[in-house]
Amino acid sequence: MFDPESKLAAQALSAGYAADKVLSDLSISFNTGSITAIIGPNGAGKSSLLKALARKIKPESGAVLLDGVAITSLKRTELAGQIGYLGALPAARSNETVFEMVARSAMSAAGISRVSPRLKDEIEQLLKRTGLSEVSERKVGELSSGTKQSAVIAAALVANPSVLLLDEPTSSLDYSHQLQVINLLSSLKRERGMTIVTVIHDLNLAARFADSVVILKDGKIVDRGAPKDVINPQNLANAFNILARVIEDPVGKTPLVVPIRQLG
Repeated sequence: MFDPESKLAAQALSAGYAADKVLSDLSISFNTGSITAIIGPNGAGKSSLLKALARKIKPESGAVLLDGVAITSLKRTELAGQIGYLGALPAARSNETVFEMVARSAMSAAGISRVSPRLKDEIEQLLKRTGLSEVSERKVGELSSGTKQSAVIAAALVANPSVLLLDEPTSSLDYSHQLQVINLLSSLKRERGMTIVTVIHDLNLAARFADSVVILKDGKIVDRGAPKDVINPQNLANAFNILARVIEDPVGKTPLVVPIRQLG
């Protein structure tokens, strides 16, 4: 459902690549200070939705609104200061240090060519906040997977965006590093009131930490709402073509998916 007063919204959005329309007449809103998990089968349009929200791909029709203003009307630096985007394969040069990577992102967002004393202080404060101070001079290629992902998120945060869009931030991470990243995102929501939208494949992880879940299939919304209302056997059958039981997670009291078999 489209809400013109939301922090970020898509209104009758259709988008894709060349002649391939991935998203079709999609309307959705994201509330301020919330975490929304986007789930769905491969090819559902999850990454395309994030790219459209970040103005990485151009809509065929419809609009993306930030605080009620079409993002097409914003300058690049204005948009970068409001929306942080982290793709599935973020740009991280393995031979640069954590500080250098975050500084590079900061300079790109601000359209400047050097790090001022004020910016240096802001970067150091951000690294402290994200638990990266002790590794700030280490090369990105030397970091563990979870620490590297936290560093890439810090690079997206350096412009202090009000919205953070992430494509599979926990992909290929072990449980410990998944929790490291998820705890960071939860604290950003809680302490900064940040609006976070993330594509995630782990349904149980999405159910545990997200305020809202959106299920996409074939570029359209199957269902959206609180995890307990959306993650159910019928939706899993419709979207993922699987038979599954959904029980209560004994720790988080959230839905816990137990896959049984494919359907059809």
